[in-house]
Amino acid sequence: MKYKSILILIFTFISVEIFSQNFSPYTRFGIGDILYTYSARSLGMGQSGSALTNGDFVSISNPASWAGLNETRIEFSYALGFSKLITNEDSRTYRDGAFKGFTFAFPVSKRYGIGLAIGLVPYSRLHYKTQRLIQNDSLYTDPYIQNLIGEGGLSKIFIGTSYKLPFDLLIGATFDYYFGNLEYTSELIFPENNQNPAEYKLMYSPIGIGTTIGLISPDMSSLFNSESVSNLRIGAALNLVPDMDTDTLLTTKSGAFLDTVSEGKTTMRIPNRFTFGSSITFSKEYIVNVDYTFQLWENFKFTPVNEQNLRNAQRISAGFEFRPEHKLGITFWEQIMWRFGLSYEQTQYRIMNNDLQQYSVSGGFSLPISPQNSLDIGIEYAVRGTKNSGLISENILRINLGLSFGDIWFIRYEK
Repeated sequence: MKYKSILILIFTFISVEIFSQNFSPYTRFGIGDILYTYSARSLGMGQSGSALTNGDFVSISNPASWAGLNETRIEFSYALGFSKLITNEDSRTYRDGAFKGFTFAFPVSKRYGIGLAIGLVPYSRLHYKTQRLIQNDSLYTDPYIQNLIGEGGLSKIFIGTSYKLPFDLLIGATFDYYFGNLEYTSELIFPENNQNPAEYKLMYSPIGIGTTIGLISPDMSSLFNSESVSNLRIGAALNLVPDMDTDTLLTTKSGAFLDTVSEGKTTMRIPNRFTFGSSITFSKEYIVNVDYTFQLWENFKFTPVNEQNLRNAQRISAGFEFRPEHKLGITFWEQIMWRFGLSYEQTQYRIMNNDLQQYSVSGGFSLPISPQNSLDIGIEYAVRGTKNSGLISENILRINLGLSFGDIWFIRYEK
């Protein structure tokens, strides 16, 4: 009965209605905003944790971390987003919501560090709607309105495993299947006459296969010769995405008539992503993480042409987590886990010679439902962009709501 309730909750999250589809106009470049995590826990720690080996959390940044799984875990989350877009002349506020994904993982052998995980998570998101009034166009004598709309993104399904090598070196790898739809629509509205609106829609549907390979070092806390320091580890992960086959379709619409102008196939090249991090625990309750991520977006290609509005992206994040020890007689409030994080991101966007930066602060907590289950909440506030050169400054608030369930399915007891 308990697991039937879990499935009902999952489908409830998936079926929640999406709010109005307006977010960031910068996502029209490349494949949109890159999503580094689906998890409320990771968001609360600044999206850090590539060297973590916690047994009650399914990380997607480094598959080697699954060697620390203690029990079967099912996790999923839903995200709400609020953004305020500010120009030199105006400001507007938008909101949206989306199901973020789920993971299912379990330990196969604790002795050999074998953990198995599968999941469906987003990789990028394209999500914008802009409007402008055009006058004195050489094609039209009367002014008209142009709406630019983008929707879609990339997702991936993954399955992977971990293994403990000699000297407690942890390794992990995944098989990733990428898929998605990117839709770019240009809508022309003519308010001064009775001419029907015109619509041009360009659709891309990429698919491809990739992998993520991760390493986590042995515990090096003995270097400090202190009982208060434990689980000091260094982690690294490499995300590889080979060229993806991409179907293209261009359609036009005028009034009630829809016409396919062209269709074909091309390739899309997503650059590799490198992540390095470290994690350390103090007094068995305080965890500190630091991560660095680098992705060569200058190598992004769609057809033979490089995108001119992209540059290499870098991200530095730091996170803190307080995990109280479970003792007999501990109260509900004393079991809450608390998180805090900071991050700086040199985004992949370069618009009109302006390199866009993002600064973020985050926090969160986990409320215990039972000893193995929790309700996770992560909150991030970010500032991105600039008002220089007529561009847009963005204030972004993200709220991730997650449920994490644990049980002892599939555990093989060593003899």
